[in-house]
Amino acid sequence: MSGIASVFNMLKQKKEGAYIPYICAGDPTMSFSLRLIKALSDAGADIMEIGMPFSDPIADGPLIQGAMQRSIAGKFKTSDIFRLISEARGMGIKQPMVVMTYYNSIMQKGLESFCSELRRSGGDGILVVDLLPEDSAELDAAASGQELDMIRLIATNTPEKRIENILSKSSGFVYVVSVAGITGIRSGIPQSAFDTIARVRRKGDFPLALGFGISSPDDVSSAIRAGASAAVEGSKLISIYESKKDNEAEALAEVKEHASAMKAATRNETQ
Repeated sequence: MSGIASVFNMLKQKKEGAYIPYICAGDPTMSFSLRLIKALSDAGADIMEIGMPFSDPIADGPLIQGAMQRSIAGKFKTSDIFRLISEARGMGIKQPMVVMTYYNSIMQKGLESFCSELRRSGGDGILVVDLLPEDSAELDAAASGQELDMIRLIATNTPEKRIENILSKSSGFVYVVSVAGITGIRSGIPQSAFDTIARVRRKGDFPLALGFGISSPDDVSSAIRAGASAAVEGSKLISIYESKKDNEAEALAEVKEHASAMKAATRNETQ
């Protein structure tokens, strides 16, 4: 059983959802990213989603695009993602870590090389935003050879038969996209997202993580009540530490406080 599957099994027994924060590697520095991971771990995050900066992040909104641009301006390299995960493991961070990326970055590194280095560094899974399941056989094989989970995306307009195909090719969890659009802070979760969770739930008990627009404890508790196994948050976290960029200690303290409230909402403690 993978580390990700173990987390979801444990939380299911506790009748609790997972909180999955997104960290853009290298924003604004690698050292800050490492301290951010530690703060989120201390706040109770269950799984870490580590974003790899990319020059044309078509699925991401202004906040995550800005984070990626800052990282790239700081000379981020693909090898830095492995170093970040390895250093986090060296600090005692135990949570599973999933790399969220665009396919070109993996191709440039080489599929086998990317997967083997990710496994050696302590990574647990891969989420490729712009790779269709029909085109992922080579990466699937490389990831499977390193016992890495392949996380797939399901959108609110994904047809029934395609949902079945995606589920059959997924491991770890499935990422349900709450809106037909890009990442970003939003007010509330649309009903179409809850309807999609229900549609997927009818096909099995696979872990589902709802993302895109998750910004508050109310969003988290709504997602879990609707049947999601986890809630993924990114843009809001970036907005918190970006607004405190002149005071790193204060930024991390505020992130930790916010993340603690988000995790509490997976237990419905905010209701």
